[in-house]
Amino acid sequence: MSFTLSRLSRLSRQVGFALGIACAWNAQAADFSNLYVFGDSLSDTGNNGRYTFNSSQNPLYDEILAGRYGLTLAPSDAGGNNYAAGSAVAIPAINPQDNTQEQVQRYLARVNGLADGEGLYIHWVGGNDLAAAALNPLQAATVARTSAQAAATQVRTLLNAGAGTVIVPTVPDVSATPTMMESVIVLGLAPVAVSALQAAYASLNSVQTPGLAARQQAIHQALYAAASAASPIPAVQQAIGAQLVTAYDTLAGQVSQLTTLYNMAEEQSLAQQGGNIVRADINGIFNEILANPAPFGITNTAGMACPPGLSAADCTSQSPGFNASQAWLFADHLHPSPAVHALIADYIQSIIAAPAQVSTLNKGTLAAVQDSRATLDSRYNQLRNGPKEAGSVGVFGGYSGQYRKYSDNAAGGDGRANTNNLTVGVDYQLTENWLVGGLIAGSLDKHYPTDNFQYDADAFQVGLFSALEYGPAWLSADVHYLTADYNNIQRQVELGPLTRTEKGDTSATLWGARLMAGFDIPVTPEITTGPTLQYAWDYSHVDGYREQGDDSTAMRYRDQNYHSQVGSAGWRIDGRFGVVKPWAEVNYRHQFGDNVWVGQGGLKNTALTFSRDGAKEDTNWVDTTIGASLPLSEQVSAFAAVSQTGGLSSGEQTRYNLGISASF
Repeated sequence: MSFTLSRLSRLSRQVGFALGIACAWNAQAADFSNLYVFGDSLSDTGNNGRYTFNSSQNPLYDEILAGRYGLTLAPSDAGGNNYAAGSAVAIPAINPQDNTQEQVQRYLARVNGLADGEGLYIHWVGGNDLAAAALNPLQAATVARTSAQAAATQVRTLLNAGAGTVIVPTVPDVSATPTMMESVIVLGLAPVAVSALQAAYASLNSVQTPGLAARQQAIHQALYAAASAASPIPAVQQAIGAQLVTAYDTLAGQVSQLTTLYNMAEEQSLAQQGGNIVRADINGIFNEILANPAPFGITNTAGMACPPGLSAADCTSQSPGFNASQAWLFADHLHPSPAVHALIADYIQSIIAAPAQVSTLNKGTLAAVQDSRATLDSRYNQLRNGPKEAGSVGVFGGYSGQYRKYSDNAAGGDGRANTNNLTVGVDYQLTENWLVGGLIAGSLDKHYPTDNFQYDADAFQVGLFSALEYGPAWLSADVHYLTADYNNIQRQVELGPLTRTEKGDTSATLWGARLMAGFDIPVTPEITTGPTLQYAWDYSHVDGYREQGDDSTAMRYRDQNYHSQVGSAGWRIDGRFGVVKPWAEVNYRHQFGDNVWVGQGGLKNTALTFSRDGAKEDTNWVDTTIGASLPLSEQVSAFAAVSQTGGLSSGEQTRYNLGISASF
């Protein structure tokens, strides 16, 4: 009796055709129903402007995110879901016309107070609040803290109204923007401010800034260049330049402290309120770019592409004075370049995806127990079709593995897994009809569930099993306990041209039990057939862990649990053709347990965590298995089997095992 894997695959697909049609309705839809944005010019896609150069051609970070989730984002003034507006602040007291409090109220009024629970929300504000605070030194801390708390309250309002997931980025350090240098020049050299600014930027834009020291030096040199517009006398220029440098360093330090205060105050308020909040540390990634811009594809972090006085909303590469000589961090004196918008989108997307990626760790424990059960099933079939003598002892050992393909994966693209399992067992025939036994198994598996997430799983398990026959009816049961170590967990984060790998390790356990029954109906002296039933319980627990890095992309994850309860109904056929004993079985399976993998985590440098669902698992599928046993001597036999799934939208699975047994 001969089968090839390709024939088995075709048979499985044919058997599962109807199931495949049904499962197609369960294919993973878009991660989110819509994207809703509240904020200032960093997020404005057209209400008050689009604030990056060549803005009609280059998408902003939120538009990039929307596209990656299969969504579109339009300004609220045009009927869309982006309420962000240039110059917006957190509280109306600073800007009654444009503020996020009014933006949130407008959105909730539009949806009758019921926020979209399947939507993704962005609430990002604070830069303009900090600018206002800096202009009021005596009340600066109070203004910053009040604005931060107001922003957090607005996030709570969205969550209380039913919002699903809210992204709340930190505010990047305003002191690092070119506007700090401009402010010092305008205040200190008001009569010649225009020419002073031109001189400063001519100096600043002519150099590269590969690190913080080079950046600071470039800014100081630019301030001395600005001083040359105030006097032709070198000594006077030096004195004015020194004053400008001192004023700049003082102002930058104060504004940096205000930025830290704002981000901490918002964080504390958000943590007290709780909720499904994605805290994205834009300030952290911003500081990493300042410290080492080259890996991010940036050559100048202090100057800007647009000419002084021209807003990025109006600036194009054809504007007089536009500087295309460098890869810029800033488009104008306050807003990031298109490349940085793309990098921000990469960063936020990586944070959102991470818990769903990590939720796939449960697949490692389930794969390991499936492999050992495959070897045990071959042993069951070998015993079922052979002579049984009370008091006999059997030993068996086998290799089992599988190749899995994961598709439609909400955690980030297609994936695969290769598993390798060795199982050794012993069984004892209590009576001619009753068998008991035990096994131990070890697994060395490699899982690549998504395009940018992988891990190694080393598992050890012990199991007990028993089989009972009563005439043509049979019943078997087994229980398993498994421990696993996840080593070399790697999560790749794409940040523009840079690929960063965050690593971690953790462990897991699994308790499982299975009950199987069947009835053999004679067809000929060589062939029997009949129905089968099976129910399997598996409870997997993965310990939370922290990634090893300390940068702005490093994350931590909480414990996760997965409950699998799979019921099966099938039909099998057994043959006895000389010494070869082939068999085949088709099983329809239904998942009664969890069909969504859930992960929870957050950045290591934040107290906030959020939950993400991975791809929705199939609840119905078909397994088609063929196998055979072959005696090698009076006491020794070999066995093998191969199984193929059908009707799965989440990816194909091929399992195989072979082994040898001996009876005494």
